[in-house]
Amino acid sequence: MEITMIDLSPLERYETPPHFKETLSRFFLGRRLSLNTAVAKIVLQCRGLSKKGQFTSAEYYAASDRLRNVFESHGARFEITGLQNLKQDQPCVIVANHMSLLETQVLPWVVGSFNPVSIVMKKSLYDSWIFHPVAVATQCISLTRKNLRADIDVIMKEGVEYLNQGRSILLFPEGTRKKYFCREEFNSLGIKLAVRAGVKVIPIALKTDFLVNGKYISDYGTLHPERKVHIHIGEALTVEGRGKKEHQVVLDFLETNLKSWGVEIKEKGDGS
Repeated sequence: MEITMIDLSPLERYETPPHFKETLSRFFLGRRLSLNTAVAKIVLQCRGLSKKGQFTSAEYYAASDRLRNVFESHGARFEITGLQNLKQDQPCVIVANHMSLLETQVLPWVVGSFNPVSIVMKKSLYDSWIFHPVAVATQCISLTRKNLRADIDVIMKEGVEYLNQGRSILLFPEGTRKKYFCREEFNSLGIKLAVRAGVKVIPIALKTDFLVNGKYISDYGTLHPERKVHIHIGEALTVEGRGKKEHQVVLDFLETNLKSWGVEIKEKGDGS
């Protein structure tokens, strides 16, 4: 697999170039099938290299950049801002809201342009036939999302270990993909990990509903080229004490940005 990618480290922002050339296969297969076919091809290539023990960090981040290219060639238009905030002299805990499959495929390229990164993911994905070799090769951390105490023990042990090795940790405290944002559903696990490891926290607000969850198969949803992909990286926060103040700063950052992009903001218990 060719190791080439756009290096974001010298940049403060990235935007999809005007008149980005879209793939012709979307006309023959349909936009959704064409995109999923292209994504599956890259994932299977990564799986094959991982099983052979040949999937390096450079190949991981380059593959993530190719996935970004796949999304753009099917109509996605990215606006990534605040990249300078990822320029840190030590690894960080990175927390982001979770809206679609897109961010899990593209953020390794974004963060990996600056620092090695391990992603926290649900155990069912970590153990899946197609993704397990890749998850192991890229030093992901798996959580059950069912036993909170066990999950905290795992992330505190493995997360601190990876941070001490110089790897940033990326996690999605909401646990599942949500088209809205609710402060009460965004837990403070990332803050707790940062406190334990003595590192900074970087929040990322994102709007990735270019790709929405499928009705029957969550990873096979519809595409919305009219919706711009927004990714905004906040300033690194030094966590003091137990981090309650910093957690509120993260929530304020996410809510402000998501609201400005038109994302629905919900209160806990709001069934609307």
